[in-house]
Amino acid sequence: MKILLFGVLAEVVGKTEIEKKSVDLISLKKDLLHEFPALDRYRYQVAVNHERTTGNVLLTDDDEIALLPPFAGG
Repeated sequence: MKILLFGVLAEVVGKTEIEKKSVDLISLKKDLLHEFPALDRYRYQVAVNHERTTGNVLLTDDDEIALLPPFAGG
């Protein structure tokens, strides 16, 4: 699945897009924290296929995940 990262999260990971496999959102978050421990310092929302979500969601290889840091507007 494709994982898109924005703002400071992309800076932490060093990329704006990565590929991963996971069965659900909780497992994916654990894998990302294991690989990129600095993500633990940031709050962010998750969107699966352009829909913001909370809690656990089953994932497929075709899903697009976006990690969205808080946005400031003006």
